[in-house]
Amino acid sequence: MTEELIPNQLLNRLGALSISTKSGRLGHHKGTHRSRKTGSSLEFSDFREYHLGDDLRHIDWNVYARTGQPFIKQFLDEQEMRIHIVLDSTKSMQVEGKWDYARQLCAGLGHIALKSGDTVSVSTRIHGQNRLIRKKGILQRAAITKFLSSIEEPNSESGFTDNLFGHIPKAVTVLFLVTDGLEETDNWEHLFKRLRGICNDVRVILVQSKSEELPSFEGDVRLVDIENEDSVEVTMTNRSICQYIEAKEIHEGKLFALSKKYGIQIIHGHVHVGVMTLLTKKMRQIGWLE
Repeated sequence: MTEELIPNQLLNRLGALSISTKSGRLGHHKGTHRSRKTGSSLEFSDFREYHLGDDLRHIDWNVYARTGQPFIKQFLDEQEMRIHIVLDSTKSMQVEGKWDYARQLCAGLGHIALKSGDTVSVSTRIHGQNRLIRKKGILQRAAITKFLSSIEEPNSESGFTDNLFGHIPKAVTVLFLVTDGLEETDNWEHLFKRLRGICNDVRVILVQSKSEELPSFEGDVRLVDIENEDSVEVTMTNRSICQYIEAKEIHEGKLFALSKKYGIQIIHGHVHVGVMTLLTKKMRQIGWLE
């Protein structure tokens, strides 16, 4: 795919959005996110009593004239966030547009963060090698999009959860995992346990194609596991479809239960619904974006 992975006119629709977080882990460089601390921005926060050694330039002399007591003006401290996005490159991401959808989602999240002055990094694993880009500033939007467009078809032989820690930077404010979530729940539990020690705000987007939600196959079919190429002959009936849906619901139920246990947020990303709906509506409704 070319650099038109996600057209600029669509990216421009994201201009008013920013990533919201309750995490206190912010960077030390200037950005547009309000920390809980006070600092040197131009937006007033509150007053506090003057203490010996405070900068006299911060005394509000109008308040002093009214009260006879010196008070210091405090201002909001605006800091950057460090956003990291991990893209699942296992073979199952090849199915029915999941790969393009996932890359578009990464590009959209990257654009939102870059526009806000945050540091953005995106990583994935291709041909057994970790690939990573880290950028800051709205002018780097094209670089992030070009990086995502240049990544080959997903072909990782190892599981998504196996090598995740080799390419997550330190001091991440918000960590996004863009994946189809098809690995065993034991692997996810092991991952979730470790992630909580790395980042206080971990968000998982489960990318699903339309046929993964509800198979439309009929009759005798040969199903091939794209990860290990194992195959099985199946007669698709209403009963077999119901069994598939039940197994899927059990897997996702366990995954969501684990996420709740370890304080990790999960949402679905449906390919047929589109990336823009996920970003501009669903993520805003649940408070991921504002």
